[in-house]
Amino acid sequence: MKQAQGHRGNQRILFRLEDPLTMRFGPAFFSGLPESPGVYFFTGEAERLLYIGQSANLRARVGSYRHVTLDRHPRRTRRLVAGIRRIEWELCDSPAHAIERERELLLERRPPFNRAGVWIGPPWWLAGETHRGMLRLQLLREPQGIGPLPASFRHLFGSLVRNVHRAVTPDLPLHAYPHGLTRSTVPLSLTLPTSEPERAWQLIVGFAGGDVDPLFTLLDELPLSSSPAMSEFWKEELERLETYNPRFMPPSAPMSPAAAGSRPSEPWLF
Repeated sequence: MKQAQGHRGNQRILFRLEDPLTMRFGPAFFSGLPESPGVYFFTGEAERLLYIGQSANLRARVGSYRHVTLDRHPRRTRRLVAGIRRIEWELCDSPAHAIERERELLLERRPPFNRAGVWIGPPWWLAGETHRGMLRLQLLREPQGIGPLPASFRHLFGSLVRNVHRAVTPDLPLHAYPHGLTRSTVPLSLTLPTSEPERAWQLIVGFAGGDVDPLFTLLDELPLSSSPAMSEFWKEELERLETYNPRFMPPSAPMSPAAAGSRPSEPWLF
């Protein structure tokens, strides 16, 4: 296992610093990280393990934490970055191996800043319905629609729907997305306005069942954003999707939204 120690020891780094990790470890550290699959570890003061993650490209993923900002990331992520005092990593043979290794370590170590994967939680089901140019989605605990889906599906649900919305309506800027869809943790109920609700639903159903190639192919064909911040945002979103590992047997044929679930009793969030 490789590691690097922060240059500033136990000195507290305030949230107002735009790039505390570069100041703490230096730019040479991040440029020297391996561009290989692996698992990374963030450790804080008193040798306390804070977070475990994985990536197909350790340099890109670990380096992305340098771009955590007040306006784009939740307080929990900013607290994590402010507390990092040491970064370690463990190389893996393949991205699939990194995903499995992370799963094992999370169940064993249960770091405080990890939410998904630290225990085997109850499964989710995903219901969908199309109605007048809208795709309505809801995550449920009871069997209804597509499932059972792994407990971790809750934590990538927002990234999945955002990327599907981007693939189906590529000219729509992120700030014009439905309000609930731009939150760091999206609501369990979402309404997606789109001219192709059936297509969006089929992409979601396929991804949930493990057929990720159709969505990834569409995303790969999109032009790069002219904004570095947006490019970094969508890169992080894609990496989150790449960690998905379905643990259920998909239905023999994708259900249509009408068959996959009825209209929920709670109001839909736009």
